[in-house]
Amino acid sequence: MPKQKSNWKRRVKRLSLFLCVAITLLVYVTFNRFHFSTQTPWPLSQLQWNYQPNFSFEGVPPQVIGHRGSGIRSLNGDLIIGNTYNAIDQGITAGVDWVEIDVRVSGGPNPELVVFHDETIDAKTTGEGEVSDLNLVELKDVFVNLKKPERILTLDEVFAEFHGKHERWILDVKAEKIHHQVLEWLDHKIKNKQLSIDRVIIFGTYDVLKDYKESVYSLGYTAIWGDFWNRPRVLFNPSQIINRCRCLECEYLVLPVIFASGSLINSAKMAGVDVWVYGIEDRRDFDYLAQRGVSGFIVDFPENIIGQINEDAD
Repeated sequence: MPKQKSNWKRRVKRLSLFLCVAITLLVYVTFNRFHFSTQTPWPLSQLQWNYQPNFSFEGVPPQVIGHRGSGIRSLNGDLIIGNTYNAIDQGITAGVDWVEIDVRVSGGPNPELVVFHDETIDAKTTGEGEVSDLNLVELKDVFVNLKKPERILTLDEVFAEFHGKHERWILDVKAEKIHHQVLEWLDHKIKNKQLSIDRVIIFGTYDVLKDYKESVYSLGYTAIWGDFWNRPRVLFNPSQIINRCRCLECEYLVLPVIFASGSLINSAKMAGVDVWVYGIEDRRDFDYLAQRGVSGFIVDFPENIIGQINEDAD
């Protein structure tokens, strides 16, 4: 009996030692592969590699992109909602380099390009249903869940309201097989000299962007969005993601900040692809990733980042 108890204790000790080593290795690999953004007073970027708190930009500074224009908190505060008139207006007023908006198509006999992120309107509006199943009248009949309620906008309404000579637009196309409408809309604006090719970028997943590969517009591959298996690809084989990006003839690889590993950024630069990230709001994280070669930051509250950059410039 004592011998059995002794064997059991040895097994527990070995298992505990194995788990400690495994967890330590996992933490080490994770921190050396990924950058974890945080909005706490002490960002984890200070614990990683060669963070320089007094970093200053040399040459062309990174681009600041207003995510869905900018972020406005939902009525109950649990969601950040954009793509509305006030969100886009705030982003432009803040001085973003690009305004990013999401594009889908309504249902019905006369489908329209609409500016909305989610596949359904359930979480962010007073209505229910899939965007592609609801006609424009039904979509216009609901309000977005904000303290100051707003309607869902069409792409034409956004452009009519904010059209100018300097705004640059990123159309994040969220639905497959609507490229004919999107390209027709863009071509019409360019033909009428209301827009120029250099003021447009099209974002999308691999399946979405395949239909835009032969177009004249710059493309940005949103590798992680909607594709779970790209997560392990980024972790274990980032060159595969970059190759997919090059296959699409994309100029930009767009990732959540957590996936912006140093090896991926360097490999992308060598392949002639810019890495843009989303998911940060802390200026220290912004500086840290800019040091490492990230050239574009898609942010929910651009007025904060841009304000701090302008203060430093003064």
